[in-house]
Amino acid sequence: MKPPDNKIIPYLQQTWWYSLILSILYLVSVATIVSIMRKRAAFGLRRALLCWNVALAAFSLFGFIRTSDEFFSVLLKYGYYQSVCYSYKPDGVTSYWSLMFLISKAVELGDTFFIVLRKRPLIFLHYYHHIAVLIYTAHSGAEHTGSGRWFIWMNYLVHSVMYSYYAIVASGRRPPKRFAITVTSFQITQMIVGLIVCASVIFYKSRRECQQSSPNVALCLLIYASFAILFVRFFRKAYIRSDTKKSL
Repeated sequence: MKPPDNKIIPYLQQTWWYSLILSILYLVSVATIVSIMRKRAAFGLRRALLCWNVALAAFSLFGFIRTSDEFFSVLLKYGYYQSVCYSYKPDGVTSYWSLMFLISKAVELGDTFFIVLRKRPLIFLHYYHHIAVLIYTAHSGAEHTGSGRWFIWMNYLVHSVMYSYYAIVASGRRPPKRFAITVTSFQITQMIVGLIVCASVIFYKSRRECQQSSPNVALCLLIYASFAILFVRFFRKAYIRSDTKKSL
């Protein structure tokens, strides 16, 4: 069962590695700005950051809504196996929002520049997450992987909540701590589900046809496992250990 073709997939097959170049340029640019900012005062950028987060929250919410119909239609009509092993039609609505998803991963690199220009702490999880997602999304787009349906839908959902939280913080308000805990919990849940989907693809590929190459699913497993570990560590440090210190 081979998916129909269009002009986008052959183009991504030839150009997905551009994401590697973009990632290198991103790291060099961030390191350069961090070095420059050591000698000058931080920028405020509160209004720009608020607009940025509101725009990404709205985009993610709309992407979630637009991909949900196809996601649930395939899952309920054809079952879990079809939902992880066969992709959408390249000429449908979901195809468009999948392409927008790939483009958004490049746009979201801008998150980091707000952090360094405002001289806020930049943690490894932040830039590793941005780079890994960008590269994997580009590679998966080139392969037109079936499991991408799950990853894109989950990411749109989680990011609609996450960027909404960031927008509230950027507005100068202090949302309840449970809101931040909920956002990180959503992210951890996303990684766990991602691991389950990756494991499912490995299981199905050993027994029947599944639309995802072995190198891609291996990369998928590595990324989601590392994300799960890093987000759990972040959760423990930010919410569990901090509460323990306050109680002492």
